[in-house]
Amino acid sequence: MWLTVAEILLGLLSLVTLGVVVVQRGEAMTSLAWALVVVLVPGVGPLLFFFLSWRRPERELRRFQNKASEFGRHLETWSTLGATSDALESEDFRAVARAIERMEGYPARAGNTIDFAADGPSFARMLLSSIRSAQRSVHLEFYIYQNDEAGEDVTRALVKKARQGVKCRLLLDAVGALWFQASCLARLREAGVEVAFFHPTNPLRRRFAIHYRLHRKIAVFDGQAALTGGRNVGNEYLGRRRGKRSWQDLSLFVRGPAVADLQRVFLADWYYTTDEALDPREYCPELEPAGRQIVQVVPSHPHVLGGAAELAYLMAMRTARRSLRLVTPYFVPPQSVLSALVSASLAGVEVEIIVPSVSDAWLTLWAGRASYRELIDAGVNIYEYQDGMLHGKLAIVDDHWCTAGSANLDCRSFRLAFEVNCFIYDPETSHRLTALFEAYRAKAVLIEDPAQYDEKLADRLRCGLTRLAAPLL
Repeated sequence: MWLTVAEILLGLLSLVTLGVVVVQRGEAMTSLAWALVVVLVPGVGPLLFFFLSWRRPERELRRFQNKASEFGRHLETWSTLGATSDALESEDFRAVARAIERMEGYPARAGNTIDFAADGPSFARMLLSSIRSAQRSVHLEFYIYQNDEAGEDVTRALVKKARQGVKCRLLLDAVGALWFQASCLARLREAGVEVAFFHPTNPLRRRFAIHYRLHRKIAVFDGQAALTGGRNVGNEYLGRRRGKRSWQDLSLFVRGPAVADLQRVFLADWYYTTDEALDPREYCPELEPAGRQIVQVVPSHPHVLGGAAELAYLMAMRTARRSLRLVTPYFVPPQSVLSALVSASLAGVEVEIIVPSVSDAWLTLWAGRASYRELIDAGVNIYEYQDGMLHGKLAIVDDHWCTAGSANLDCRSFRLAFEVNCFIYDPETSHRLTALFEAYRAKAVLIEDPAQYDEKLADRLRCGLTRLAAPLL
């Protein structure tokens, strides 16, 4: 009897959940994927849906935008520091810059200098030396902050600066910080470091949302210099994990007017999380030109049809005339991006994509491989990196435009996560990053056979099943 009652209840739960999936009116492939999960995994499927997709992305975006508008009302003025989209030589890129500015309000700014940290020790030196030299403020925003040797180095540096009277704030994603030790948190707060957690995992807490995560990596020092990119705080992100999963990543060190925009992203995220409106006049000094690069900060927020990162990538891809080079750790492109890559290659653009051959996310690795045949048949060159876990995010168009940051080429990053990238409109920087791309490619293997992952039944099953789940990854 009880078994019959349970089956009836599970059936009713599945029917109700299917109704909600339809009513939400999300993207068709995403809705279909959730419907399959609900039907094929009774009981568990509905629970996964209500935890991972119950709140619609546009509602989350609206809530975030409402808080951003509230924060904006605390500002008397916000210096544009000289919007420079008109200074771009290419009309195509001027159109991209203007569109991004209309979407997010962040213009392309001239007068910046960009340095790169393509290895863990360089990133650690930049981060720690910048914290130690800060005189007024240190603002850090990360998805993950581990309590290992690398995390301890950052913790000690923050504690020391806070005790010297420097304003130190640390914003962490609540899911990424699930293993953040209470003892470390106590040390930081006791020293005067303000610590906050984005979107708590406790459903009884305010702003609970388990699937809309803060994936940004931003560090701003005195409002005059900033680090951003793909690295979190932890040993593995500094390349200290050896063997097949040794970590390779890319970070940017920015000086110049674009730093004010990265600071503004942090201030808005801090206000959204804590309701504390920090005064930009105190934390964003007037910045003098520090170089010649034109940089545009591109924050992205959850959106059912694609956030600013996805739309910006698409626009940039469509400007390609000769070459399009991409590096991504998680390659599960939405159909819009997949079509753009195929179209570019068929139009004669040399399209090259580098992905890792090993991954810390098994599902995304095989979901990406499921799209290889379509891309290779269209003439796209796909390489699998052999020297560890390649976690850098990089795109270069025609040796004139490039981007790096936190956004991956996957549906979850584009449509469910809070991300930030820097678009750099500069041939010199693009050439430097092209050299890095070629270094990655030298350690990668070209996938020449479109059927490489179709020969074995087990591989076909992996590709087929993960492709069905691709819209949810």
